[in-house]
Amino acid sequence: MITIKKIQTKKDLQTFIKFNIDLYKSNPHCAIPMKFDEYKTLSKTYNPAFDFCEAAYWITYNGTTPVGRIAAIINKNEPNKQYGRIGFVDFIDDENVSTLLFHTAEMWLKSKGKQHVHGPLGFTDLDRQGLLIKGFNKNGTMATIYNYPYYQTHFEMLGYSKSADWVEYLLNISKPFPQKLERLTTFIKNHYGVKPIILNRKKDLQPYINKVFTLINETYTDLYGYTILSDKQIAYYAKNYLGFVNLDLISLIGDKDGELIGIGICMPSFTKALQKSKGNLFPLGWLYMLTALKKNDTLDLYLIAIDKAWQNKGINALMMENVYKNAQQFGIKYVETNIELENNTKVQSMWKYFDKIQHKRRRCFKKSI
Repeated sequence: MITIKKIQTKKDLQTFIKFNIDLYKSNPHCAIPMKFDEYKTLSKTYNPAFDFCEAAYWITYNGTTPVGRIAAIINKNEPNKQYGRIGFVDFIDDENVSTLLFHTAEMWLKSKGKQHVHGPLGFTDLDRQGLLIKGFNKNGTMATIYNYPYYQTHFEMLGYSKSADWVEYLLNISKPFPQKLERLTTFIKNHYGVKPIILNRKKDLQPYINKVFTLINETYTDLYGYTILSDKQIAYYAKNYLGFVNLDLISLIGDKDGELIGIGICMPSFTKALQKSKGNLFPLGWLYMLTALKKNDTLDLYLIAIDKAWQNKGINALMMENVYKNAQQFGIKYVETNIELENNTKVQSMWKYFDKIQHKRRRCFKKSI
């Protein structure tokens, strides 16, 4: 018999997190998230998104065995106030399980006055989002959801339809930087006086952190599912993630006066390290992560933002030049772009000069409730 339980305790939340790890621990393509990272994201104690979000979580059981999970989220800063979110959705291939999960989450959102639901989405745009619908035989990344192909069948069976799609590219950067872009970046630097901002030590990044996130807030405003990051969220992300960065793989572009106008933030791929860690930082997870930082052939592109006043002026080419050439020095041959909306031509125009494949696609679904 399939039953459902609402998460009430810390132990329940740990079970909620562990179910995803157990479901994918033998999958060769899933970048299994770290338990402590998931706990901080889902916990009201740690995640500053709860200043403007409300959420409820459930687990389904077959007897005493967990067989599914789901979160229902209300982001009070959501542009369309009629919409609630579902996220952290995982289940075995059983119609009874998915039906109970989705119905329970939908009814909770409806009781809160919501008329529509969309997802999979997290609390904010910086959480993992979008159901994988193409590229199941490709490695996932730390920033993206991995799911089995049958998920899409269940979403559609339960009345969900497409709301938005994201695409992902794999770039081959083993060749020299494209000459056309080399000529363009030389012209841009000479014509506009723009130049890379040099960071020699991690403390050199500190004065730019708020400027980086301010630029992200300004340029991501119109993107699907984006809500403005608060000061507390900026401090949270800076503390938890910027400590991992390699300064040679960050590109900050300044105008002639040194004001920040463009950013590109990349990190070596943690996919293989996360697979080995199986969600655990100890005893060896930390070592796998540290090794991935130093020895890797793949780079994950996390954030790109260009000041609106400087868009369509080639600043993105200058940003990519810095990342491309520095990455090659570390033996990196490939770049995962991570997700970008399928109609985001401004971002996709950057890839036309590179040896690339569009190898993954993911979808946000919607439904009236």
